[in-house]
Amino acid sequence: MDWKSMELPKPRNPRPQVGELGLYDYWRLVVAAKLVKKSVAAMLQTAVITYLERNWEKHETRLTLEANEKGISPEEMFLRYVNEDVDK
Repeated sequence: MDWKSMELPKPRNPRPQVGELGLYDYWRLVVAAKLVKKSVAAMLQTAVITYLERNWEKHETRLTLEANEKGISPEEMFLRYVNEDVDK
């Protein structure tokens, strides 16, 4: 993707909310945060960044396939999704 070709808007809420965690998962998160001396928010941020680093290539492939079906560039498809969220 040509990231420099896209002008991205500021998100309305750059701190997305996590869905409800099960009791066991919640307390494992709290304990893990204490063990590495980070806040729960910092742990969630790390989890999201790690997920994107590990999985973005697969998502970019899906994005490219969708863009090709519509006859547009992956960057334009990406911006369409961005703008859907901004317009809400």
